[in-house]
Parts: sequence; C-alpha cells; structure tokens
Amino acid sequence: MNFRSSNLSKSRFVSGVQCSKKLYFDIYRKDLKPALTASQEALFNAGHDVGELAQTLFPNGKDATPINFYDFSLSIENTKKWIQSGEPTIYEAAFLHNGFLAALDILHHQNNELWAIEVKSSTSVKDYHITDASFQYWLMCKDGFTPDKFFLMHINSQFIKKGAINPKELFYLEDITEQVKNNLDWVETKAPELYKLYTDKTEPTIKIGTHCNSPFECDYKHHCWAHVPENSVFELSSARGKDWELYEEGIVELKDIPVDLVLNHRQQLQVNGAKTGVKYIDTASLKTFVDAVEYPLYFFDFETISTAIPFVDGTKPFQQLPFQYSLHVVNEQGLIEQHHEFLATPTDFVNITSKESDPRYQLIQQLKQQIGPKGNLVVYYSSFEINRFNELIAAFPEEKTLITDWINRCVDLIVPFKNAWYYLPAMGGSASIKDVLPAIAPEFSYSELEIQNGGDASEIYLSMIKNNFKGDAEKTKQNLLKYCERDTEGMVIIWNELLRVIKEK
Repeated sequence: MNFRSSNLSKSRFVSGVQCSKKLYFDIYRKDLKPALTASQEALFNAGHDVGELAQTLFPNGKDATPINFYDFSLSIENTKKWIQSGEPTIYEAAFLHNGFLAALDILHHQNNELWAIEVKSSTSVKDYHITDASFQYWLMCKDGFTPDKFFLMHINSQFIKKGAINPKELFYLEDITEQVKNNLDWVETKAPELYKLYTDKTEPTIKIGTHCNSPFECDYKHHCWAHVPENSVFELSSARGKDWELYEEGIVELKDIPVDLVLNHRQQLQVNGAKTGVKYIDTASLKTFVDAVEYPLYFFDFETISTAIPFVDGTKPFQQLPFQYSLHVVNEQGLIEQHHEFLATPTDFVNITSKESDPRYQLIQQLKQQIGPKGNLVVYYSSFEINRFNELIAAFPEEKTLITDWINRCVDLIVPFKNAWYYLPAMGGSASIKDVLPAIAPEFSYSELEIQNGGDASEIYLSMIKNNFKGDAEKTKQNLLKYCERDTEGMVIIWNELLRVIKEK
C-alpha cells in the first residue's frame, strides 16, 4: 500500500502554501502549536454537522472514513475497491500517490461522470478553497482517478428555514473544475517542493510577513513574532501597509517612528503616547457628545448565537440570534438605578410552537417592561445591536414601531474613542471596548468570572441548546448572566469617566 506517516496531506499542503516554515513546524515542532480553543473545537464540530447533512444529498454512499486518522491504509484500499466495483457514492474517498495523501468529502458518479465534491461551511468559494481543491484534483489525476467535474458545495446565504431543512435548498453546488485544472502545473511544481521538508529536515528561513495572517492567523505566530515588542508598528491604527514599510526599514517600535512621517490624527496620538505617555482629551467634543443624550440612559448589550445550519424558522445561515441581554438604567448623576437581565431557556429554541414560545419574542416582551418611553439606549458598536433589532422586526413585524423607536434612540459609546476625542496610550490602536475599558479602569476585570468572553458564552449556550453540554447547567446560567452584566457595567464605568473629565475641565 506504500502508506507512511510522512505523507504530505492536503492540510499540510495548504499550510505549506501559506508558509513553508508553518509546514515544517507542523511536521517537526508540534510542541509549538497551541491547544485548540473552545471556539476552534466548536468550529470543527459545526463543519462535521454540515458535512453529514451534505451527504444526505447523495445518500447510501460507502464510508471510507479511517478508524485511526494516523493510518489511511484501509481507507485508500476501500476507495479503490469501491470505485472499481462501481459504487455510485463514496464518502471521505482517500487517495495516495508517491507520498501525497488527500481525502475527498464526496465522490459521486452522475450521468456517466465522476464528480469530486468538497463541502465547506462558508457561504462562498474562497481562494484557499481553490488551493486545497487543486491539490486534491492533482492527486486524483496522479492516482488514476481524474474526476470529470470538481464541485465545491457551500452554504446558500439566502436560504431561509421553513420547517424541516431541505439540503437541496441549503447547499449550493458550485463548479470549480476550470479553476482547479488551471492550477495543475502550479501544484505539480509546488507539491514536490514542499515534500522536500520531510527529507531535508531543515527549518526554512522565512521572515515574518503579511502571509502570517493570510488566509488565517498562523498557529505559530507567537513563536515567529516573539522578537516583536509591545507597542510595535504593527499596532498602528489603520496602518494600511505603513506598518510593514516601517518594519522593513528597521523601525519596529512606535516610539522610534520618525517625527517627519505623515500620520493621521489618531496615529499621531498613538505615537505621541508611546514616546511620552501623554494622553489626549478633546473636552469640547466629549461635552457635545454627552450633552446630546436624554436621560435615563439604558446601557444595553446582546449576547447571540450563530450556526451554519439554522434551527429557528424564518432565520438564515449564520444569522445572529439574541439569547441574552443585560440592561443597566442610569440617571443624570451617572448612578445605576436598576439592572435588568434576560436569559432564554435553551430548550425553548428547539421547541418553538407559537410566537409566544419563541425566546426572541419573550425577550422583546420583557424589554417592553424595562425600557421607558424616553431616554437613550447606550450601546458599544451600535451596528451590531441595531442589526439584531432589525432582525427582530423582520421576525415580529407587529413590533416594528416600538423596536424602530429603540433603534432611533441608540447612542454608540464607541464614537468618542473611534474619533480619538479621548485617548490613553494603553488603548493602543484600538477603539474596542476590550481595549478601552482596561485602559480607563485597570481594576475592572473579567478574570474572576467563569465565562470571560462573548465567544465562550455563545458556544456554551449553543451546547445547551444541542443538549450536549457537560457541567452544572444552573450554575452555568448564573455565570452567563454575570458575564453579560459585567459588559454593561463596564459601559457605565466608561460613561462616568467621560462625565468626570468634562466636569474636571
């Protein structure tokens, strides 16, 4: 069978295309690779769910999935045997030729043609999809099983769930045969070049570059970028290539940027902050911003879930569904008068039998009782919350007047920081609340919380919906509430800081 552990797989080929040093580390320095995060694991699991549903479009196929992913011998043997015996469909068909290995999601015979089909949980064909498909096509040709057509099956972004999922409507089959054929000569050259790393066993000399983040941030960036200090040119706000120009000139730290370099206002503040530690506060602009609001203020934040395969009628793939919110009500003195919160019952999302049983409708009804007829809603990065409100209008059009009023009353707390009316060096080049808040209030922290970020909150809640959550459910629900409350509490702290500096002047 000529199967060996040193086969260059599709995933390693893609790694090598991004950076040959990344491939070297994949082979010889696995100790440098960080453990998978909860979000990464969830992404892999979601991809598996999409793959299984895609198979239903080509039912009753033979499954060549290996029992042990370190040994594809049986998968390769079965694939050849089933092709030769005329099996119409094979899942995870495996191919090996001269040390190159790849598995195909679906191999299917249709109208006397051999179709190669790769399944992706995205809504369009990406450049890196063409890269790995080109390797698969090249390898199948080398192994004697040239497909007549090569397809990439991806999610139809316009699909709207209505009852049971119809895979024919959820998936879109896109013919990429010509693209992969056009890459044959390139793969013919590139594959052996990358395979040499197995025999040379020499770490390639590759400088850091834009490839470190394209198409994804490299798993080994922490290692290759260890020499890059904090407050480097790569933290320059809206750099648009200026960071790499400076780096190539030997300028690594913000404080070393020449005084004659043309910078925009925010960039200049950042460089001044790195050189002298000076802060910048435009009191007049802050006062105009603060004076425009109407009290009481409702500091508001959604938490949401999103899946490739929608599970709520009327929703699209990857649509963000609110499952939780926190609401702090604040008076003109900056004092918190009330705190409200909402957390949907996870099972309600899969047991929607009426409008009243829909957690999103329940969320709206509770907000009605907690947001008064006057006063602004204060959010951070308003487009997110406003998009969610608009989706709620689409789901419950009878609530349009009320929710539109909430949208019109939204004030975006990111504005003073995005416009650099308030700048502290500790904010770096970011206006994100995750950078603004610790700069303003270093003592304010999420570190003692069990759940410390929105990504984990979403994945944990989604596991509860899917009924595969492991742990203390009631305690975890309290942890979700504590996390979301901390978000709006942090927004109140930021607001009060704006009030303080204005009053101070």
